[in-house]
Amino acid sequence: MLFSLASVVALGFSATTGVHAQVFALACNLYPDICDNYSHGVLCHGIGTTLHYDSTNTQGNGDRRRVAVGCGGGNYCSGRAGIQCDEYPYASTYDGGLGCYPMGFTGAATLIQSGSTRCADGPQNGRHGQALQQFYKNQLNNQNSRALVVAYQNNNQGNRGPLGELIRTQGTRACPSDSSGDYRFRSTPATPSCPSRMRRELQGNSTSFATPEVKYLTARTESGMMIELPYHAHSHDASLFTPGKMVVTHDTNGNIVEERIVAVEGEAA
Repeated sequence: MLFSLASVVALGFSATTGVHAQVFALACNLYPDICDNYSHGVLCHGIGTTLHYDSTNTQGNGDRRRVAVGCGGGNYCSGRAGIQCDEYPYASTYDGGLGCYPMGFTGAATLIQSGSTRCADGPQNGRHGQALQQFYKNQLNNQNSRALVVAYQNNNQGNRGPLGELIRTQGTRACPSDSSGDYRFRSTPATPSCPSRMRRELQGNSTSFATPEVKYLTARTESGMMIELPYHAHSHDASLFTPGKMVVTHDTNGNIVEERIVAVEGEAA
């Protein structure tokens, strides 16, 4: 099913922040570990895909968010050469750190209060971070509390990262353990200090969501690139995935590119 711009553009206004969200698309061929952490959080635990950028980093809250979600110093990934602790939602957003540090957030009280972490390859983490910072600068104009929608860059290649592909075909029984190995999920902070937790937009929880609750929308950009958004029926994320939105991602050569969505289609195959 194809939705025209006229039929969906009104939904592109975010009720959570009062501003228009833009799309950050994960190039899973370049950083599969980062995509797998996203898949773990979104597909296995129902964490939302709409985040809110913190341009202030008030008193080092980015670092505090990493500690709260379990990626602080001496974390469970430490001691492994070339490996870093990756967190989702990002510590650069108010949703990071289980929503413990919302100081400076000017939107409505709709921050996510759960988080996923993965022990990830350092260079992959760096490539992802470079694209994300360019997205903040060029598409969000470094404006505080702006919303962003995180999605997959698919390109009809089924490239959702190894874990995303397994869950797409096998359902949530493919979700990894949260008590051993590379992945962890938290809905309570790793440290006793958590100044404030705002109302949840989406109830991330410790049990896996049933596969039918996860749906996928696909979008096509100006060059024909395909972007895919996993979402849950009880979230507002799909309403922000609309024609006219700018997408930042990597092309097949690893170059950061910016394109506009021209059409949004129904559920992906």
